[in-house]
Amino acid sequence: MARTTPRPIPKPTKIVPNAAELEVVPLPRRRGAARVAKKAAVPLQVIRPPQDDIHLGERLRAARKARSLSIEQVANVAGITKSFLSRLERDAVAASVATLLRVCNAIGIRPGSLFDPPATNLVRASEGTPISLGGQGMSEFLISGSSNEHMMALLSVIEPNGGSGSEPYTLNAASDLVHIKQGELIIVVDNVSHHLHAGDTFTFPPSLSHMWLNPSAKEKTVAIWIIVPPP
Repeated sequence: MARTTPRPIPKPTKIVPNAAELEVVPLPRRRGAARVAKKAAVPLQVIRPPQDDIHLGERLRAARKARSLSIEQVANVAGITKSFLSRLERDAVAASVATLLRVCNAIGIRPGSLFDPPATNLVRASEGTPISLGGQGMSEFLISGSSNEHMMALLSVIEPNGGSGSEPYTLNAASDLVHIKQGELIIVVDNVSHHLHAGDTFTFPPSLSHMWLNPSAKEKTVAIWIIVPPP
């Protein structure tokens, strides 16, 4: 059988369209595209957040004054002007995150503390926590709340001839205040006796040896004690 010579495969022809025959369809232009491009060239501005109930400036000023720091001291450490810090404390301007962190660092507070809820504690009448710190013929109630780290407030109801006991004692605290709401109380501090009556208020350092007694044979004594800090 005779062999046949294979026919060559033609190369594909590259079709180049005529530019004159092409139809150019313009893309629809977005509305406001020019405005968007124009705005992109404007430097970024800090916009105040919408939470009107968070007054950072007031809290910054309160924290600064609580530490006896001047506007000039904080501004110098934070690297901002006194004028800017003054306006920031009046909530007239908003700071960038970096600036706010530097201000908090200059004051010496946690940035998160600016958003903490107020540290309040409500104890209704007759809702004090019963406690026993010793003594005789009395009932005591914690009325400052169990989570208060700065002070201890106690309500004492002292029966006739009741009191702290015959042995003086001391407390590891800076100050002790007692206010007599009803009855009377004899308190001896560092061997000096003080006779208190309803409406009287007495303050003393509890690190001194002291003891106290309701001298009445018939009437109860109601007193409020405030100890700072809690022993």
